[in-house]
Amino acid sequence: MLAIFASAAAEGEQTGLFHNPLVLILMVLIAIYVFVKFCSWAKTFQLSGQLKKWMFILTGIGVVFFNILYSQGNSQIIESGNWGGATTALLASLAWVFVFAFVLMAETKTD
Repeated sequence: MLAIFASAAAEGEQTGLFHNPLVLILMVLIAIYVFVKFCSWAKTFQLSGQLKKWMFILTGIGVVFFNILYSQGNSQIIESGNWGGATTALLASLAWVFVFAFVLMAETKTD
């Protein structure tokens, strides 16, 4: 889990499939491939400039929100060993990455 969360709180016994360096590299390569395919698919869409502007503003606000959420998740790991908060922060931020990438890659409509 340390490779996924990059958290000092996650240090401990590192055994199992997800601590195998080859599996981690393969997971990263698959994630990159999926992301590139998603971005190439998003290029086929058109969004208005106004919508894109508001999504960029929401992304700026989201950066602050996701950092706070991730910090709270790390605190939960240190205090109680509960990974729920950090997992929620990770999944929410990854979902927003795909939303932002879609908006960024989509063509801007000409009015």
